[in-house]
Amino acid sequence: MAGVVICTTFAVAALGVEQNSALGGAGSSGAIESFWRTAGWLAAVLAGGAAAHVAIRRWAPNSNEILFGLIGLLMGIGWVFVARVDASLASEQAVTVLLGFAAIAATLVAAPRLDWLLKRPGVCGFFAVALLAAGSFSGGADPSAGAYEPPRQWLNLGSLSVQPYGLAKLAVILAACALTVCAPRWLPVRVVPHRHTAGAIVAAVGAWTLLIAGGDIASSVVIFVAAWLPLWLDGDDHLETGLPTVARTVRTRALGGIAATYGIGVVVLASVYDWLSAQLRHWQNPWTATDGAATVESAFAISAGGLSGVGPGLGAPDRIAAAHSDFVFAVITEELGILGGAAILAALMLFVGVGAGIAQRAYGTHRLLAATATVVVGLQAFLTIAGVLRLLPHTVGALPFVAHGPAAMVGNCIAVGMLLAISSVSDVSRGEPQQLAQGDS
Repeated sequence: MAGVVICTTFAVAALGVEQNSALGGAGSSGAIESFWRTAGWLAAVLAGGAAAHVAIRRWAPNSNEILFGLIGLLMGIGWVFVARVDASLASEQAVTVLLGFAAIAATLVAAPRLDWLLKRPGVCGFFAVALLAAGSFSGGADPSAGAYEPPRQWLNLGSLSVQPYGLAKLAVILAACALTVCAPRWLPVRVVPHRHTAGAIVAAVGAWTLLIAGGDIASSVVIFVAAWLPLWLDGDDHLETGLPTVARTVRTRALGGIAATYGIGVVVLASVYDWLSAQLRHWQNPWTATDGAATVESAFAISAGGLSGVGPGLGAPDRIAAAHSDFVFAVITEELGILGGAAILAALMLFVGVGAGIAQRAYGTHRLLAATATVVVGLQAFLTIAGVLRLLPHTVGALPFVAHGPAAMVGNCIAVGMLLAISSVSDVSRGEPQQLAQGDS
């Protein structure tokens, strides 16, 4: 069904581009021909999805069947609209989608090593810090002049640009889950009286460091949630760590206090640092942005789409900066209307619901990992869409599974692979944790 929806959307969008050009709109006959020629890459995307489905049936035969259907639908629709925005990106986005499918299969193959990795928080933490430090965290405009440009969290490798943040949040999730249940043995009990101490300290320091150095509120919030959620969800679960856990009520109060301190800190920093105050001013008045104010153009595009949209291929995404990445949701809503945007939201919400169900049936560290991965991906989608709609300050994150971004796509697909592997082996009725193994349940 996902394949039928994707192919139908592509065909209608191609006809829309042709009609738009015939009416003298954006595009030309060359653009029409180039868009039709991307059908070969669409076939590659569908073939990659079919191969990934075979891999899932081979290495995770008892996994949730709805999850991959949702992800395949979102990735296919994302490819259609990225190619519609810029036909020259059709091949690159198709390769990105294929890498995502390959990441899902590779994660299922490597699933037996997941428990080994969850016992080594230092390794995951090292990769998280390295990936977060790899990007460029400086804004492109002078915030003191009243202008604002989102911080560039991109790593330029010659002609290739990747966003390490997409993989960094996954490393943070693994490190937080591992550190929650594997407190450092080389620290005395006075320093680490229970297994939440080390994780709480690292989470608080990491979130504040990213907020101050990164220059983006939403990115810091996602990392903050990824680091703190395992601490709040952690329970006894018969994990032999040698250290006691803290009562859930105490952890809830601690989390509430840290969140309140974090919010107060954002307000204080906004009055001290120009880059953060510029981000908040741009949220309140987007006309201060440079290069045409993409948030303003996206608002016009969504308004033009109305309830049912102007039609696939009949919009004007060329007026929106970064329409293929940060503002792809505005392109979809313009051409498919509020109903189309609501369909994307429904698919993402269903993904969160399915992931929550997988976490509920999982056990021990697997439960923490599944719940945190689900919430972080869902939170990233919420912050991205809220930024496009100006409900919250604009974030540099891409819409999961839909927008253009190789590193983000691979990171999110690895999270999906972990959810599939965990759902394939979950069995709470046995009362003991199970090892993730290939083809076992």
